Amino acid sequence: MKKIFIFCLLTLLTIKMAYAHNPLSATYYLEVKQELGILNVSVSQAGFQEALNKHYPEVEFDKLSAIEYKKLAVDYIKGNFNLTVNGNQVQLLNGGLKLGDHQTDLKFITSDLPDAFNTLAINIDAFKENEHHQTVFSLSLNGVSDKVILSEKNNYGTSVEFEDSKMIAKKESFNTKYLWFFTAIPVIIVGKKLFSSQKDS
Repeated sequence: MKKIFIFCLLTLLTIKMAYAHNPLSATYYLEVKQELGILNVSVSQAGFQEALNKHYPEVEFDKLSAIEYKKLAVDYIKGNFNLTVNGNQVQLLNGGLKLGDHQTDLKFITSDLPDAFNTLAINIDAFKENEHHQTVFSLSLNGVSDKVILSEKNNYGTSVEFEDSKMIAKKESFNTKYLWFFTAIPVIIVGKKLFSSQKDS
């Protein structure tokens, strides 16, 4: 019985580690504290390097110093992150990078955030160079955590609204400027019938 328990525990840990270092996924976790946002990014080292190689094919990475590499990596994350809250652009400010054997972690402070979140639009193009990549964008707001999945299916972007600090899919508004077309159809049909009956008589 003890051997079975140990086997199950090792299996679960292996699966968890494999998911954490999945080269086809990245996690972006935005924690909102009052008007300050802290963005944590985690991605496998292999997936990150593959994306950088494809994005900067002219760069010889083995010849870069540690400082040059970190600057390039931070610039790549910043340049492929687009967040708007309540229609206002949110910028990534000071940031740092920590390279691990299997995983790379980055942390950024954002520009000021509003007191209340009404709408949010997020687009993260980073790592789309890696085929079948997906990004999990998580938000912690007023003690409520929620997430959306960004992938090829939604072009690595989505828009949401908020209800009790929880993200919900944005409702598509119906374009009323085309209503005249639908109301005009029965008028045209009735007018045509009246004109035909008058012509026949």
